[in-house]
This record gives sequence, structure tokens and C-alpha cells, in this order.
Amino acid sequence: MTRHLSIGIDSWIIQDGNYGDFAVGDTAKFALEFAGKELVPSSICERSSHLLHTSVYRVRAKVVFVHPTVWVIDFGVLAYWEAEPPSFAKIGDWVEGDIFVGIDPFFYKEYLHKLPGIPNLYYNWKVEGVLREDTPWLSAVNERGGVNLSRDAARERWTEVQHTQAWEDDDGRSSYVLRCGGEV
Repeated sequence: MTRHLSIGIDSWIIQDGNYGDFAVGDTAKFALEFAGKELVPSSICERSSHLLHTSVYRVRAKVVFVHPTVWVIDFGVLAYWEAEPPSFAKIGDWVEGDIFVGIDPFFYKEYLHKLPGIPNLYYNWKVEGVLREDTPWLSAVNERGGVNLSRDAARERWTEVQHTQAWEDDDGRSSYVLRCGGEV
């Protein structure tokens, strides 16, 4: 079954050498990471995902792996979060809520895959589209006199491009969304 997802990736993940730049038409093998502090137990036992924005999904997922430092959910594809699982996350239980879905920066590739019992999280993906974040930056001086940067959410903008340019786009600070299809 082919599954289509919008998957986030920041420039630093490419700059660290974990992946090369991505282009429309590329195929790549990688695991998925999620972040979802607002997940809660679910009484509905049915996998689902609905794209809310860029790479943020509303999901209903089954907990398939739990370890003191990482857990894995299945919302139609498997994804991990390297964080202490919430107390309600037990294998076989269901959760729901909003999550960010991104490319594994390197945690699964380098060491999490070695944990006993962790499932194979690799998928083969075809890049069908690339979005580059072009939202303007806001700067604010912090208490130590340094400058903190954050995106101006009121002027959010994404541009469709043919490939990432992690070293050049936005002075190397860009974020991207890869629209991918993969066999699940």
C-alpha cells in the first residue's frame, strides 16, 4: 500500500551529513520521528492521520514499542519519539492528538535501531514535492545581550521548490517539508 506524507526536515539535519539535499523525484530510505506532547489515551482503536498543516497531523495511533527513553506509535506508518513515554503509553494501547512528523535526524539510524525489540522503522520514500519555509524572521535581544530569532507566524509563507539547498537557503537556517510517497 502506498502512503503519502508531508515530512518535516530542518537544514541542520542535512548539514550534519545525515542526508544529502533532497530533490523532487529522489528516492530515499529513512525512519520517521514524531513529537507530540499533547497525545492522550484514545478509546477508539483505529489508525488514522489527517494533515493539519505542513507536517503536523492529527492522528490516532497504536503504541507498538515502549522503552524508558523512546516509544513508537503506528498511525498507518511507524514513527518514534526519543523521550520518556507518558505513563499511559503501554504496548497495545491507543493514543490520539496532534503530532509533528519529521525525518529521523540520526537517533534511530545511529543507536535506537539497536534497542532489543524496537521495530524496523525504515521506509523507502519517493520525494514528490519540496516546500521551503520563507517565513520572515523576527529578532529579539535576550537578557544576555544576544539575539534570539523566531519565525513571524503572522506572515508564514512556504514556497514550492524543486530541491532543498540546506547550505544556501535562508543563510543555512531553512526548514523544509518533503511531500513523499512510500510503500507501507
